[in-house]
Parts: sequence; C-alpha cells; structure tokens
Amino acid sequence: MKKSTLTIIIVVSILVLSVFTSWFIWFIKPYRPLKVYILDKTVPTTDRQEHKSFNWILNHDKYVRKDGNFYNVNDDYFGFFPKNAGSSEFDFKSIRIHEIEDYALNYDMCYYTDTYGVYYNEWYRQNSFEEQHVSNKVYGGLNQNDYLFLKEMKSHKKLIITEFNFYNAPTNSLIREKLEDLFGLKWSGWTGRYFPSLDTTISQDFPKWIIRLYKEQNNDSWPFKNGAIVLIHKFGTVAVLENQTHLTSEWPVIQSNKETIEKFGVVESVEYLNWFDITFSTDKNKTLANFHFNVNEKGDSILHSYNLQSIFPAVIEHTNDYLFYYFSGDFADNPVKLGSSYFIGYNQIASCLSTTRKNNPKEFYWNYYYPLMSKILDDYYKTLGK
Repeated sequence: MKKSTLTIIIVVSILVLSVFTSWFIWFIKPYRPLKVYILDKTVPTTDRQEHKSFNWILNHDKYVRKDGNFYNVNDDYFGFFPKNAGSSEFDFKSIRIHEIEDYALNYDMCYYTDTYGVYYNEWYRQNSFEEQHVSNKVYGGLNQNDYLFLKEMKSHKKLIITEFNFYNAPTNSLIREKLEDLFGLKWSGWTGRYFPSLDTTISQDFPKWIIRLYKEQNNDSWPFKNGAIVLIHKFGTVAVLENQTHLTSEWPVIQSNKETIEKFGVVESVEYLNWFDITFSTDKNKTLANFHFNVNEKGDSILHSYNLQSIFPAVIEHTNDYLFYYFSGDFADNPVKLGSSYFIGYNQIASCLSTTRKNNPKEFYWNYYYPLMSKILDDYYKTLGK
C-alpha cells in the first residue's frame, strides 16, 4: 500500500471516529423533560425559520416533551401552519380562553419567537418582503388570549421569553399597552435593520416600500449608496444612518456588561445584522446588554431629532418575583441545520469558524444567542428539580 493512500485512510478513519464519538457523547447524555410553549405566528414557508434555531438548542441540550420525544420543529408550536409549499391551504393553533389557566399550569415555560404574522403576498404568492408592507394580513399579531396566557404564566412564576416585534403591528395598541404594563417595558414605535447596500442598482432585495416612504418625506430624493442602518417608525417615518456619512462603523453592535459575559458566556461585543426594535425598560428590570450605533456628529443629530439615542437595550431581564426576558431583536431567526444539533462540540467549532470574516450573521448565533439561551434554559431547568 502506498504511503499516500495509507495517510488518507488514517485521516478518514480519524474523522469518522471523531464524528461518531461526538454523536455518542451526545447520545448518552440524559434527557431533560421540559414542557415548552413555543409561539410562532410568522411561518410563511415550511422551513420554520423563525423558531428552528431554538429547536436546535432544545435538541442539542436534550430537552424533550413530557412523552420523552424531541420537539418536532414542524408540529410542536402554536401559530401559523402552512399545509404545503406553494399551497393556499393553512391552519393555525391557538389557545382558547377556557384553556388559558390549564395551559399555564401545564407548561413549564413559554417563548414567543415571532408574532408579526403572515401576509398574502409573502405566503401565497411567495413574493419578497417588499410587498408585505402593502399586502393583506392572513394571520398575526397578539390577541387578548395571548395576553391572558402570559399574565397567567407570570403569576405562576414560569419562565417567559419574548423578542422583537412583540409590541409592533399588527398587534393593536390596547393589547400592546397591557403587555407593556405587564412587563415594565415601553416600545418607542421604532424598528430597524442594517442593510449592506442602499444602492438600488446593485441591491435588488432592498425593500422598495422603504424607498417609497422616504421619497414621500424627502422631495422624491434617495441619495444613499453605502451600507446603512435604516429606522422605521410605526407611523411611517424613515430615518437613514449611512456608513461614512452618519456612521463611523456601519454595523449595529450588541455590547454586554461584565456580569452578563461571566454569567452567560457570551462575547463582549457582536455585530447584529437582523431586525431590531427600540424598546425601553422601567427600573424594575435589568438591562443585560445594549445595542450601540457608532454614529458621528451628523448621525447623532439625526437620532436626536427623533428623540433617539445611539445606545438602547438589547437584552432585558427580570428575576425577582417572576422570570422574564425580552430580546430587542429577531434573535431566533437564524439559518441552521437541525442535523448538526446531535453532535457534542459542534457549537464550539461553528463558533470559531463564524469569526473568520466580518459581516457574518452566524457569529451572532454561535457566540451570543446559543450561549445566552442555553444558560437561561439550564439555570431554569435546575430550579424545577426534575
């Protein structure tokens, strides 16, 4: 046998053994029964993008349903259910008012991963987000039963996790105000996102409704070409912070304090490239991390004209008389492959690889969302004494 052939055989054997060992270590870990109520009202396609990455963590950390089976990403959630890809048939699963107390007693925790909903163009016609803004809603927004369920979960001191778009449209103002009072938060009315290019001749994916709104407010002008942070108010006002013109560094950054880094094992600073909202907290909650915009004098002036600041909460926690977290970003929306969740150590490898280049959305998942969520679940599971 040639030496090169033998080397290849040895290398392949080591790789196969490493993969098997990684899976076997995961396999012998004990199951952890945890009854999790997952709400996802934004499921326009069958890939379950808005809660799949949370299921990755449940699988990897071996949290299972009360019957001992793993959570099924396609079935084990409440919200919108498209029947088949390209089909106009759908179903939805929600709590009825007479079930609220029983559900609150039965479930150990709840996670509202996305409440925005599904719109006709995005779901049935499979068009881009740019047409959602003027499309009819099929299903979405929080309702009175969602509020009452959260109120019951809070009273029973169950773990509650909510995130981006929790307070935004299409949830009506009455429900939003009741939820703000319930958890001591206040939505500013602003949402935003980083876009790598505002040059419409290059970036065809940039939402056209944002351009239309901005032009209506600025004499039909759209002068932007570079990457930018775009902010949209609930009443339609658009503010743009363009790189080099208004920003010294174009990406929004989440920065955590020392206590958060030590407790949750997250990185001190990470770029965040998805949707976020500007939500403030009363002093009864604790802010674990903040969003930072690296603005220059011009950028700071734009923010101040709308009574905004370049630093605002990203992760909010309440742990005194009940357990609650609010993530001011679309944290659960991450492209992951569920098959990799069955291998111990995969997250460490992915974490290292994600830092090899800038502007990489995977870095947020592996270096921030995964360790944060894994620690929250682990700490809470220990308190249940199961």
